[in-house]
Amino acid sequence: MKEKLKALYLQEIGKSGLDFDNDPEYRAYYTQAEALWEGGDMPAAVFHLLETSNFLSFTHGFRLGIRLARWARAG
Repeated sequence: MKEKLKALYLQEIGKSGLDFDNDPEYRAYYTQAEALWEGGDMPAAVFHLLETSNFLSFTHGFRLGIRLARWARAG
């Protein structure tokens, strides 16, 4: 299941269905994070942490959507 969710996440990013770069709030926080390091060169580990948190947020939302759909069908 995790691999299928990862593939769906990458698909949504690829076709701009999930576009973090155009979200003003995300961009503001990302810019602040980049400013912490000279030249904006974020360490790979921190970038990986951000990417992982984005994926986990997507996964949580997807699973919540499935539970809500099941709840609506049962109700």
